[in-house]
Amino acid sequence: MSLEQTACEDLKAFERRLTEVIACLQPSTVRWRILLLGVSICVATGASQWLMDPITRIVPLSQSLSNHPFFILATAVLIIIFLLGVHRRVVASSIIAARAREVLCDFNMSCDDTGKLILKQRPTNLT
Repeated sequence: MSLEQTACEDLKAFERRLTEVIACLQPSTVRWRILLLGVSICVATGASQWLMDPITRIVPLSQSLSNHPFFILATAVLIIIFLLGVHRRVVASSIIAARAREVLCDFNMSCDDTGKLILKQRPTNLT
């Protein structure tokens, strides 16, 4: 095998592996997005119920919050999942693709969000 054929095979293998890694992350990313969306909707619903309650303006804050346990629970769950790093898992495939682009830039290449390699034109010296 010539050097060019070996390099081409290496690039194809790298591209296959990169697309495989990104595709493998997609199902879990979708699940985390659904979880985050659901908890966010629960927080928004609880907050609207809490703010629309006419008693909220009259009673102290602690009493008002204790009257709305759904809002407190949803907010606590949202804080916990953010502390556990769900916001990073939601964009995990984008992080992998961005890091690959950063490395591939040195080789005059890039990749799309699915991991397919993009070969850039060689720079020309105009000196």
